[in-house]
Amino acid sequence: MEGSKSSQKRGSSGTGLRGQVRRWKYRAQPDAGGYTVEHQHFWCETEDGVRIAGSRLGSNPDVALVLVHGFMAYRLKSKWRLLAQALAGHFTVFALDLRGHGGSGGACTGGNSEPMDVRAVISLARASGFTRVVTVGASLGGIAVLFEAARYRDPDAVVAISSPAGWVEHESKAVRRMTWVFTSSVGRALARRLMGTTIHTEWGNPEPPADVVGRIAPVPLLLIHGADDHFFPPADAELLLERAGEPKRLVILEPFGHAEDGFTPTFARRLVTEIQDMLAAVEA
Repeated sequence: MEGSKSSQKRGSSGTGLRGQVRRWKYRAQPDAGGYTVEHQHFWCETEDGVRIAGSRLGSNPDVALVLVHGFMAYRLKSKWRLLAQALAGHFTVFALDLRGHGGSGGACTGGNSEPMDVRAVISLARASGFTRVVTVGASLGGIAVLFEAARYRDPDAVVAISSPAGWVEHESKAVRRMTWVFTSSVGRALARRLMGTTIHTEWGNPEPPADVVGRIAPVPLLLIHGADDHFFPPADAELLLERAGEPKRLVILEPFGHAEDGFTPTFARRLVTEIQDMLAAVEA
């Protein structure tokens, strides 16, 4: 396994639903501020009419990264802001809020409709003159970039971080709690009130990621997963790798939790190198 140090900021202690709610309240605390590098905000519309909010950072004239956050996050959340700003030193970053999150309209569907959000921002990047576009998503964002590439083959490369292979195989407490949030009216209300996340009242029932990942090739695919992911084990990433076509690569990081839990300056530097290597291989 390949190593990368990470730290996880924790909120209030406690177990069960009350402890989870306290942790959500902690994570929902407003961040200290916005981006500290030059940036512009943008809006775009999906093919089903949802208005998507985003921010553009960086000045690379050739390569755009479409950066896609996870469930109950948003583009200005501290760890995502850290990653976006680090990547913007090497690429032009289009960071978006998925539907139902942050400044975007609509409601979260758990992966069914989110690929349209990604596609709308890819289209904006192409219209802005970028000849190479790489999608980078983690957790729900990872699902979104996998499905977008499988359906449309729009990007030049795809990076999926902490993405599950399926929906029903997991018995971890974290997955059970997220399932409750999606399927319970109380859970949806808490997500809206505490995290500002609007969840669709009907589960979209998308295909398992493992069943669609094979459709991405020949677009290059990089899978990144944490050895100590408390949502989905590394076996999920290994199954995605097995089902994917070439070119493909899997990096297991230790220690590294789930998605933004592992976002550090060290990880950002590693991600820059991995993306540059992917693009160089395509050009070779």
